[in-house]
Amino acid sequence: MVSFVVALRPSPRDHAPLVAYSDYSEFADMCERMHEAYRELIATAINSRRKNASNSEAFFLQRAAMFRGCAEFDDMSKDGMRILLRLTKGRGIVFCHILNQNIINAVTTSSRTYVNTIHRLCLINADITFRINLEDMIQGMRHAVMQWCGHCDTHTGMIGVNLFVANFVVWGVPEDPLRTYLPLARLPDYVTAFAMIGHENLHKHTGIVLPDDVLRVICSYLLSNPSVA
Repeated sequence: MVSFVVALRPSPRDHAPLVAYSDYSEFADMCERMHEAYRELIATAINSRRKNASNSEAFFLQRAAMFRGCAEFDDMSKDGMRILLRLTKGRGIVFCHILNQNIINAVTTSSRTYVNTIHRLCLINADITFRINLEDMIQGMRHAVMQWCGHCDTHTGMIGVNLFVANFVVWGVPEDPLRTYLPLARLPDYVTAFAMIGHENLHKHTGIVLPDDVLRVICSYLLSNPSVA
């Protein structure tokens, strides 16, 4: 009988955690919900500063800073961490913290760039009125989130690269363009299933049993080869 030792690959860059995703569809769905949550969070952050709350000095200063292109969005930190920890099922707090801080820096830079560009256009073209459109600002900030996070389908950004690579093996063959993404968290189950095909007791119940050398080749690919394409 063949015996196997499961040696999972270490997490790649930026401490991306190993998460028990059931399959790639679950991962893609959770990524989309993460992006939607950040879109709502950005709109909430902007709208809270847009209100002219004269009875609150803090809100008034935040509003003035936003329209001067000096806004800070540190208040997104707590809710952003909640969003990312839902994506990772509570795993990888270091990874989530790094990504969330990068997102906050990106949306802050996007907001400041937009406002400062409008102000400079007003200085260059004194006879033309350029107004700050907060919806345009929000769209730019949301785009900044997409750039940093990436998406599982495009395999870009920290989500599309780091988290994906930490949790999935791409399986395919050169002559077939289709690829299957196997969740690493379930890899021991796959290897165990293949090993059971070669179990001695199974020989009594079936005439089709994979030889030991074939099992070794299959499981060596599963354990050590991220892609056979």
